[in-house]
Amino acid sequence: MNNCIDFSILSKYKMKKFLIIFTVSLFTPIFLSSQNFEKIYESMKTKDKIWCLNNLSSVLIAKEISEEVMFTMDSLNQISYLGGNSEGGVFDAFRHIYWMYSLSNEIGPKKAKRIGEIYENYGEYMFNNSYMSGYDSVGRVMDLFNNDIGISLSKEKIPYSLIFNEIENILRDGSAKVVKKNDLGESLDIDGNVIQDTIWKQTWQNNRILINSSL
Repeated sequence: MNNCIDFSILSKYKMKKFLIIFTVSLFTPIFLSSQNFEKIYESMKTKDKIWCLNNLSSVLIAKEISEEVMFTMDSLNQISYLGGNSEGGVFDAFRHIYWMYSLSNEIGPKKAKRIGEIYENYGEYMFNNSYMSGYDSVGRVMDLFNNDIGISLSKEKIPYSLIFNEIENILRDGSAKVVKKNDLGESLDIDGNVIQDTIWKQTWQNNRILINSSL
């Protein structure tokens, strides 16, 4: 089935409205409900908007899979699995690995990787357009690194029944990346000095560093 859209049938206004609604629908499971979803559309490069529209069937599958992944991760967070949700921690790494593994199994590695990149581009957009967004270049590198692990697991044909144990082993042996932090959850530089949230959250390129994961 050809899933491309004939852009000529949409006026400029209808095109923008459609893209906003469609993009919001796609990324709703990925972002918190309180966020401004029109910014997601605004953050996307033209080539990414066109790519989404030209891969509608895969994108819709990705939406469904993302909903399932987020439901699973929310459930795990409720029982403080891997210490619970924390920016830059092992739970964060687990989420990205599991998400990309799940997407790659259903829509293929290349398309899954593209969606992961669109997500990270939105993070950079939010840094530039909102105060203390919680996104920075270190978080982006971490997410993309762990995304690639998830894609690799899919290529290795790891079955769903074993995936949690496999990801735990990866986190345990240090193959994934996390942000270096102290026991209080504060970000540290290479010398172990605390980097205040008010500093790194306002500086895209900062002194936070990534380290190998551990459990």
